[in-house]
Amino acid sequence: MPCRASLADGFPRIVSVVATTDPATFLIAVALAAAISTGVFAHAARHGSRHATAWGVAAFLAAGVAVPVYFIRYWTRRRGRPS
Repeated sequence: MPCRASLADGFPRIVSVVATTDPATFLIAVALAAAISTGVFAHAARHGSRHATAWGVAAFLAAGVAVPVYFIRYWTRRRGRPS
């Protein structure tokens, strides 16, 4: 089971990197997440989404997943509408 040993060896390094972040890095990450969230919310509200707040919260909590899903969904629905 060499795979399990190599996987277990990586966890302490990941945990130590996450545990050693300083307050400035945390504030920068929160500010970036808030800016992304605000942008997604504003776009959704401007384009008539009934769930703009939910998209904004999702973008804050999981931007790497929510933002691409939101824009792919927006572009596919926009293409389907007649001009």
